[in-house]
Amino acid sequence: MFRFNSIIKKYEKPYFLVRPGDGQGYDEYGDPIPAEPVRVALKGHFQPVSAELQLAEGGNYTADDRALFTAHRHEPGDLIEYQGIQYTIDMPEDRDYRDTNKYIAKKRVVNDPV
Repeated sequence: MFRFNSIIKKYEKPYFLVRPGDGQGYDEYGDPIPAEPVRVALKGHFQPVSAELQLAEGGNYTADDRALFTAHRHEPGDLIEYQGIQYTIDMPEDRDYRDTNKYIAKKRVVNDPV
């Protein structure tokens, strides 16, 4: 197994995994109050998506998307926040021979269809 974790730790920055909050309250008029999202602090290293990947995937990735290297395991569709910008985990890269995980994080656009 290749051990890249020590290299990643040298350059890693904090980011947040954003999960939906549990429960929902009601105000004094009986209107529902949406639950606050739960933000889990994690660390990882972000890199721009390469031009080769942008071209190879037929325009599915843009210059705003990022490659994330982290020791944490994410699922496709996880919402993360890095430097105030939200991203959605799109594509995990399965590699059993290393101790870090690589993901493609697509920049989340508010009016983007789900």
